[in-house]
Amino acid sequence: MLEVTGLSKTYKTAKDEVLAVESLSFQVKERDFVTLLGPSGCGKTTTLRCVAGLEVPAKGEISIAGDTVFSESQRINVPVEKRDIGIVFQSYAIWPHMNVFENVAFPLKSRKGISRQAIQERVREALRGVRMEELMFRPAP
Repeated sequence: MLEVTGLSKTYKTAKDEVLAVESLSFQVKERDFVTLLGPSGCGKTTTLRCVAGLEVPAKGEISIAGDTVFSESQRINVPVEKRDIGIVFQSYAIWPHMNVFENVAFPLKSRKGISRQAIQERVREALRGVRMEELMFRPAP
């Protein structure tokens, strides 16, 4: 399960601070499919980047599978490579030399201890979940 509690993130600009995410809380149970939906600039990508460890939140807590990976109050900030989570970016940030399957598999291949067969099964399941299984060997761009 993914649990986010009281997540806030600000960015400093040359003139002031911009509040990108304010006091966001949600849970995603294992095998649930969730969509972050909202207008441009509302904090969707910032939230995902905080969960993945690519951004450091200002406040809140993030737990993945029961392990706290970020807590401002407890001074915990687990590095991105130890969070047991992957992120596949939108089209402008995917690997253009890889097909859809390879792009989705990329985060799993960088982890130790996952067999080739397990990677194939997880990628197929993920693509099936978003109804893209028939596109898995299509070029990404």
